[in-house]
Amino acid sequence: MNAFLTLLFTILFTLSFFSKADISSVEAELVKEVKHANTFYQQQTKKIAKERRQLLKQLAAQEQQLKTLSVEAALITRAKDEQNLSVEKLNQRLQTWQQQQNYLEHLFAGIDAENPILSVKQLSERINEQGRLNAFHPITIALENGQMSGGKMITIGPAHLFINNDHSLGGLINLVDQQWQLALEYDTSQLTALKNVLQNKHGLIAYDATNNRSVVLSQHQESISEHLHKGGIWVVPILAFAVLASIISVIKAVSLMRLPALRLLSDKQMGKHQEALFAISKKYHSAERDDLLFDQLMRTKRIVERGLSTIAVTASVAPLLGLLGTVSGMIQTFKLMTLFGAGDANAVSGGISESLVTTELGLIVAIPALIAHAIMSRRCHHYMADLESYAVKVSHEPQTVEKVQEQSTQQKTTTVHEVTNVA
Repeated sequence: MNAFLTLLFTILFTLSFFSKADISSVEAELVKEVKHANTFYQQQTKKIAKERRQLLKQLAAQEQQLKTLSVEAALITRAKDEQNLSVEKLNQRLQTWQQQQNYLEHLFAGIDAENPILSVKQLSERINEQGRLNAFHPITIALENGQMSGGKMITIGPAHLFINNDHSLGGLINLVDQQWQLALEYDTSQLTALKNVLQNKHGLIAYDATNNRSVVLSQHQESISEHLHKGGIWVVPILAFAVLASIISVIKAVSLMRLPALRLLSDKQMGKHQEALFAISKKYHSAERDDLLFDQLMRTKRIVERGLSTIAVTASVAPLLGLLGTVSGMIQTFKLMTLFGAGDANAVSGGISESLVTTELGLIVAIPALIAHAIMSRRCHHYMADLESYAVKVSHEPQTVEKVQEQSTQQKTTTVHEVTNVA
């Protein structure tokens, strides 16, 4: 029996050894196959990428060839259409080209009525001529105050520059009603540069590259009072609201900055609103005390928020007044158009721009008023929230508050005695 058991154990041990050996060999073979598959995958990926690059190059070449063939096909089609055109269509095309040429001739002739430009060559010569620096020649111009001033003028393209005889005045000039007038006066540095050009025949000068448009803009610049005067009668109430809101905003901002911070159960001096609440909580009890605290909070809220409604009204009414002024101006403009016609676009656009002044002014007044009202309302809301919190605390624990205040007073007295003894 023992021999049988020994034989059986030996057989089982041998089988288990061979099974472990088989598993190890299988695992090694699988790892080898995985590595081989990974290597094959990498090789195939590189091969595909290489083929893809070659195909992309071929595709780009084919696309370029397609574009070239498309252009050639369009040219061939156009040439074929030209061959198939009838005499009538050719005449129509010739008339179109003739009209374009006539339009260009009239356009060039409008540049200089005395010497019209009739060809591209003449246009090029005119541009070169305008770019050359001509000589100074004497001239007399009219100043803004009506006085006449003699000096010298030079023309550079469309711009005309002037400097007087004593070299103390110079600038851009324009021809108005057969009289040269000073349009834009040069400052000291620009006048010095113009003087150098006069004396040395070269130098740097201020030149109007906008073909006198900047001169027109400078001549039509207006002051603030002139701008407001265009708004008419509706500017007055808008400005009144602006002044009122500004005064109230400044006063209210100062008063809100001076509001003391709430010191809950502190030995420091409290503000008058906090002291009023504390006095009520100390003097009265039960339901009567709560009603009085609520009434005191309402009175304090009215005092703190006094004037904010005026700022809010200004922020709301100013744009409406501006819109009302704009509508009134538009009505007047359309009335004039009905009576005298709308042939002059400048007059119509000028009336519309003047009517929009009130809207602009209303928004200028309303936006700062709205911002000021929002900031100060937030400050009032935070202060009243802290004050209400303090009222709730003193309403629920009046004895505790009173004890703390008495302890604070005793500490102050003890401190005074100690300082006296030390002295």
